[in-house]
Amino acid sequence: MSDQATKPAFWDEWQQAALAAGVAAPLAELGCEVMRTHRKNRWSKDFLGVEDDGPQMLEMCLTEPAEAEMLFTENLYPYNVALLEATRKRLKL
Repeated sequence: MSDQATKPAFWDEWQQAALAAGVAAPLAELGCEVMRTHRKNRWSKDFLGVEDDGPQMLEMCLTEPAEAEMLFTENLYPYNVALLEATRKRLKL
């Protein structure tokens, strides 16, 4: 088995770092999903979720968790108006 096959993906490493830093598990999972989806769908570097965004994403999760959750949700589900509105309402944004 190659080293590449056993090395965790950067989004999994980010999620573990976020959890270790004190980010709530659901938010860490959502951030991980943004990064994984970005990579799998080959989104432009202009979209949130490249590996270099990790430190800023983590900082936002720690300092503004509601805003981070909203941003991550908007990135993953930009056309799901009902979900976005429900999330805004739940987060009181």
